[in-house]
Amino acid sequence: MYRLRGEPQEIPTPGKNLRVGVWGALRWPDGPFVFSAREGSVASGLFMSTMIKLRSRTQETQKKIVLVRDNGPEITSHASRAMAVQVKPWVKAFALPRYTSTKLNDLENVWKHLKEDYFSRMLVERPEDFTQATIELLDRMRPRPRVETQAPAHRSHPMGKKSGVPA
Repeated sequence: MYRLRGEPQEIPTPGKNLRVGVWGALRWPDGPFVFSAREGSVASGLFMSTMIKLRSRTQETQKKIVLVRDNGPEITSHASRAMAVQVKPWVKAFALPRYTSTKLNDLENVWKHLKEDYFSRMLVERPEDFTQATIELLDRMRPRPRVETQAPAHRSHPMGKKSGVPA
């Protein structure tokens, strides 16, 4: 960056810090990542929105979900408790003891990594683009569908002999 001698150096900055509240669930270690996000901080609405997404996931897969969670205020509110009771047949919530979530919940380490290495360094042209950029980054965390390849019709014996038993 060039400037005339004696003039102050001007470096463009992103402006004030913005917050994006995210509440998410991850099937550990390799499963889908489901989340809800909004401008501002984490609130009960994010938890309830994610619970609805988890419930719809159980209907797609026909499998129940066990949700390991901490005791944040967005989870312990009256509305959140009512939502947890509503989805209880499909989503079983397992609450961790207070002050232990960083040690017992592996997703807390994922959040820490994202905050320190990605979100804290994310720059956008306009402040209005920050929330969308955050959501796009989180969307990239979702695993991509695998392409299934067809297996050969006949498998040969590892030693080169043909096997009469189908593999």
